[in-house]
Amino acid sequence: MQAEVQVPVQCTTQPTTPHLPVTDALQIKAAEYWLRLGEADEALSELENLPRKSWESPYAIEIRVTALGMLKEKNEIAVQE
Repeated sequence: MQAEVQVPVQCTTQPTTPHLPVTDALQIKAAEYWLRLGEADEALSELENLPRKSWESPYAIEIRVTALGMLKEKNEIAVQE
C-alpha cells in the first residue's frame, strides 16, 4: 500500500502571459469550439471581437493560426476540384 505524500510547490517565476479577463477567455474558447465544428470563419469572427490586448494572447494566436490554416486548406481543395 502506497502512502500519498504532498510536496509543497513554490513558483519562483512569474507567468509569461498575464491572465485574460473571463469574458475574453470565454470568447477565445468559443472560437476553439467553432474550429472543432469546422467553422473557421466563425472562429475568426469571435477573435476579431476581442480587445487588442487579449487578441495577442498565445492562446488566441494559436486559435487564429489554426483557423487560417483550415481556411487555406479549404480554399486549396476548392481550387483543385
